[in-house]
Amino acid sequence: MKRIFRDILLIIWSVGLWGCSVVPTGDFNNVGPGAGQGRKLVVWMLSDIHYKNKGYSGVFESAIQDLNENIGPVDMGIMAGDLIQSRSPVSVFESFLQARNGSKVSEWYEIAGNHDVRSGTLFYEYFKKPAYYAVETGNLLFLFLSDQSVSSRTDISDEAFFWWRNMVEGNRDRIIITVSHAQLANSGLLGSSVSSRVIHRSSRFENVLKKENVALWISGHCHLPQTLTGTMSVRNNLGGTCFVNVSSISNELLLDSESRIFYFQDGSDIVWIRSRNHTRKKFNTALDVPLRLNHPFNWGEKKSSSSKVLEEAI
Repeated sequence: MKRIFRDILLIIWSVGLWGCSVVPTGDFNNVGPGAGQGRKLVVWMLSDIHYKNKGYSGVFESAIQDLNENIGPVDMGIMAGDLIQSRSPVSVFESFLQARNGSKVSEWYEIAGNHDVRSGTLFYEYFKKPAYYAVETGNLLFLFLSDQSVSSRTDISDEAFFWWRNMVEGNRDRIIITVSHAQLANSGLLGSSVSSRVIHRSSRFENVLKKENVALWISGHCHLPQTLTGTMSVRNNLGGTCFVNVSSISNELLLDSESRIFYFQDGSDIVWIRSRNHTRKKFNTALDVPLRLNHPFNWGEKKSSSSKVLEEAI
């Protein structure tokens, strides 16, 4: 708790260092995609649940209930690490999965954060994804990079980096979305000056982004309210990548439980990024962001909602 409080103070102190934050430019309810313009893909991006058990707080269960009752069916749920509190027993993993499986989410994908890594092999026994893997949905390509160290910073092996680089360089015709627990050091997001909040040796990835196009980079780890300037950032010097922090499903330090919901639409090159407050059970429409992609989203000929794991490695 003291470490988190210290990091938040450092982040707030350094808020003036970023001038590239995304400014919301529209209200989804007023100018968002219409029902007749192509089928939507709905993706729930969430992070930092730090689940202990249902009796502890029920924050995750409340977020699931909010989603089921007020959002409806979701095509993909993507969890950017720290699903479970450090060194949790089997009963906590089982309780978490029971809560997760009560959602109206068709497919779930996750990575390990530093707290998950501290649970050792138990995490991968319950979440049977490799440390890094790719998933395609239409012409979207998701690249998932788990933390591989118990330290507070995110450590990604050279093997995982080379795999990620090859996937980026070999799929220039796709809309690429990277998911990691922490952010890149030069992402422009709040907290990037705090060593425990970023990916160690971020320059490896940043050098690739200077030459290649990755549309979105999703991360968590910082637990910051989405109303703060600097929780989304577009970096023109890193290929125009939009970096997005998805906050936390937590009521830690009296913060609201928050996540983001992404709306892609078949045939459109705009993705709407929306901020969901699960504590208050509503969207913050002032934070609606329409982001232009490098390609229009295309479901493909079959218009299938199923995603496909392209490649995986441990």
